[in-house]
Amino acid sequence: MNTAIAPPRASEVAYTRDGASFRIRPIRPDDADRERAFIAALSDESRHNRFMYAMREPPAALIERLTHVDQKRTMALLAVIGEPPDERIIGVARYAADDAGEDCEFAVTVADGWQGRGVGTMLARAIFEHARAQRFRRIYGLVLASNDRMVQLARYLGLEMRPQPGCPGVLEAYRRLDGGSA
Repeated sequence: MNTAIAPPRASEVAYTRDGASFRIRPIRPDDADRERAFIAALSDESRHNRFMYAMREPPAALIERLTHVDQKRTMALLAVIGEPPDERIIGVARYAADDAGEDCEFAVTVADGWQGRGVGTMLARAIFEHARAQRFRRIYGLVLASNDRMVQLARYLGLEMRPQPGCPGVLEAYRRLDGGSA
């Protein structure tokens, strides 16, 4: 019997540290154009920090994969501003189960103009809670060691960090979700 908690269906209002409001909600397939615009609007540095390779325009297959989640093995939460149909994505937190299905890999990306205002922290906490509710044992993310903001966020969120074997300059940020030891 699966007793996993369902993700939020509606948006939840949140506020940045400086008082700007935004909403957090699950991603939907109809967010494809918004997701594409969000990725394209990121600075080259932010895009590289997120995908760990250079990319200008995200391929259609990537957008399809990012916007079609099953809300159990894959999940994404958006931070959005504006009202439908003119919403704009300002941040995304997501996870995907690993091959064994016990752990999941996460990523958080925030639009350049919204970084350092608490959006990433709120998204990360929300995606971690959803992953915990889905009974994942551990959550981890690969972070470029040069990505100071993400390294600071990981530390702030209490994640442990270690070098990624065979990948110089890449750290694994991780934590248990099930209460066990790392």
